[in-house]
Amino acid sequence: MIHIMERLPAVRHVVAALFGLLVASGPHGASAQPSFQNYVDSLYPDAAAVGVEWQTFAAATAGLTFNAKIESLTRAQPEFTRSIGQYVEKSVTDDRIRIGRAMAERYADTLAEIERRYGVDRHVILAIWGMETNFGGYIGNSDVFRSLATLAYLGYRGDYFQKEFINALLIMQQEGLSRKQMRGSWAGALGQTQFMPSSFLRHAVDHNGDGRKDLWGSPPDALASAANYLKNHGWVTGIPWGYQVDLPKDIDLMRADDSYRNWTKRGVKRTDGGAFPTRGRATLFFPSGIEGLAFLVTANFPAIKSYNFSDAYALSIAHLADRIAGHSGALRGSWNRERPLNKEQRIALQKTLLKRGYDVPRTDGRVGLPMRGVIRRYQQRNGMIPDGHADEDVYRAVMRR
Repeated sequence: MIHIMERLPAVRHVVAALFGLLVASGPHGASAQPSFQNYVDSLYPDAAAVGVEWQTFAAATAGLTFNAKIESLTRAQPEFTRSIGQYVEKSVTDDRIRIGRAMAERYADTLAEIERRYGVDRHVILAIWGMETNFGGYIGNSDVFRSLATLAYLGYRGDYFQKEFINALLIMQQEGLSRKQMRGSWAGALGQTQFMPSSFLRHAVDHNGDGRKDLWGSPPDALASAANYLKNHGWVTGIPWGYQVDLPKDIDLMRADDSYRNWTKRGVKRTDGGAFPTRGRATLFFPSGIEGLAFLVTANFPAIKSYNFSDAYALSIAHLADRIAGHSGALRGSWNRERPLNKEQRIALQKTLLKRGYDVPRTDGRVGLPMRGVIRRYQQRNGMIPDGHADEDVYRAVMRR
């Protein structure tokens, strides 16, 4: 038996892990959280089941330790702690616009080729690059395996990070990378456009043809991968993401989805004075409620939002893209400086509306355009202005009824 175990290190590792888990369960079999090392060890069978070799697993996990700082970072993400106005103002800066325009010139040929191949607006790709890593200036220096294992051990977002840990092992193996090369953000995002490992496996491309999907050192690979991601998440070639608009006082807010032709007939105008497209549809969107700015957004806005499910993030990307392209100036008007609902409040709001018979599309705290339609119907039925915005007034009204 000893000789077999010495010849099969993977088996030895799994047995050790199972022994550690049994010890952690206590003398009466009561469930208790295993040590961090035992937890990491226990992931090998799942990794092996999808093709991760023992050598890869051992190289990625040798000496891996828990990162105690990460738990606090999960509660401090700016998309969900600042108001949307504060977030956009801090994201779309003169420096970022200036650098974005310089990068547009520097990589003009590459961006043109990417735009032809994937049909995604080059300025949106530049905006993602700028927002994620300051155009490759800082791609993160965290040990991705330590970050993902810590988040998985904490149970943050269910089993999501456990799956991402295994996906990272596959990337390391398939791309022939060392653990040192697998550096990224504290949350495990990789490269110049900050792909989570699952996104890397599905959407990363080798644009420069050198045989590697190098999102760390190759801007062409990183930019093309971002374009491929958006294409695969519903980007529609040839239409804008949307426009800031001015509304007439008597606008029917319940007719929130309409053709551009009808929006014009209803008295809606672009804030910058430009003309709407002659074809297509758009949805009325109040990122900070009726007291803030108003926009008409197209199917490309949810495509941007797929990159990061935050209205603040998506609007910052969209506006930064317009500014880099020179399509618009600064946004006009005043934001509603509200305190955004936290994730627990958004989930409670969704679940309560679902119990009351509303057609809630999801109960994970994510508020997209369909959920805004649900909120709009609730507001209309209960004497509130139907702007579709999930704010504290809506939350309090729903929860007390």
